[in-house]
Amino acid sequence: MLSLLLVLLACSSCDRASKAPAPLPLDQLPAALEKAFSKAEPGTKELAGAVAASVRSQDYPKAFLDVQNLVAKPKLSREQADVAARSMLTVHEALQAAQEKGDTTAAQTLEIQRKNK
Repeated sequence: MLSLLLVLLACSSCDRASKAPAPLPLDQLPAALEKAFSKAEPGTKELAGAVAASVRSQDYPKAFLDVQNLVAKPKLSREQADVAARSMLTVHEALQAAQEKGDTTAAQTLEIQRKNK
């Protein structure tokens, strides 16, 4: 799934001089998702809302699974693809931080992600 993210990041940038997108600040992620996906198709909008809700409740394993599905959605606008990719990076960082604090569910989620690369 991380390889899919890298492909999306590469495709979302037409300007070769552009840098890879930076993760969004965790506290800004829900609002950024809601703004970018406010006019998306209902299923896509609902998925973005689920990611935002999971981040707000600090359920990073669920947010990670949902953001993977969001990144893979077809027909995302450039802004939506960018916010989704940056959200994936942010949630991955949050999962790693949770793992370092002893969160076993976060550790299991990251292990599954590593095995499925």
